[in-house]
Amino acid sequence: MGLSFLFRALVSGGFFLAILYGLPAQAGPVNLFEGQLEESTSNKRILLIIDGDKITKFRLVDLEKISLYETEVPAIWKGEEGKYQGVLLKDILSLAGITDAGTVRMVALDGYVIELDRKIWQSNCSFVATRYQQQEITVEKKGPTRLLFPCLIKSPDYEETPTSNWIWNLKEIHIEN
Repeated sequence: MGLSFLFRALVSGGFFLAILYGLPAQAGPVNLFEGQLEESTSNKRILLIIDGDKITKFRLVDLEKISLYETEVPAIWKGEEGKYQGVLLKDILSLAGITDAGTVRMVALDGYVIELDRKIWQSNCSFVATRYQQQEITVEKKGPTRLLFPCLIKSPDYEETPTSNWIWNLKEIHIEN
């Protein structure tokens, strides 16, 4: 990736898309979590990775053994601004043995579905929140996991932040090749 790409991305206002599509991660929207979380005592399965006949099941404690990150979200949704802790989508898929899928299909508890191509799911911007303000996210609070794209936050104004690929109550990830 050349400097001309970076220059065009910055000049055209596509800085956030440039980050999303693979520029190296720097200090920014998603950073390593430096704190200590209280370990979950729940043994419930909260996320499935489905790759053909292979199904990998994750509990919260399993996900939080992966490198933890933190991001801060402004008041896009009333009462949900603040710090989220979680893991990168690419790290979850890697733990499930998925490294080269072309597309992944994300499914919420209510049936909402989005598809992400390889460039997006492998980016450092595809963030799966497992905690809000260091507390487990209940189903009633749109958890236990959420897919967020903090690199796309342009301002505290909801109208300017594209959230159609953000998904609450994430329950399954289907691998499409």
